Amino acid sequence: ALHQARKAAKRARYAAEAARPALGKPAKRHRKRVKAVQQLLGVHQDSVVAREALRQLAVEAHGAGESAFTWGLLYGTEQSRAEAAERELPEVWEKVREEGPPGPGG
Repeated sequence: ALHQARKAAKRARYAAEAARPALGKPAKRHRKRVKAVQQLLGVHQDSVVAREALRQLAVEAHGAGESAFTWGLLYGTEQSRAEAAERELPEVWEKVREEGPPGPGG
């Protein structure tokens, strides 16, 4: 769901960029705030992908009789990054929600 939200934020950002000539500063502010949401969700998505790769590397290391401890530490670091992004998201999203979409005369 968060990945889908990131893609929607990206579309909203591009729409605000396209509307900037007609709407001016409100579109610029909206683009900036939606971009912050998109970037934060990007950090989360990168962590999701990295954790899957780290899990697979740990499984392979364990299967080869090697220690998977380091992979587990890295996984934990990535999980912490994702959790931090999830905690920050409501505040960043609230800025977009409060402002609402840009419109003429804003």
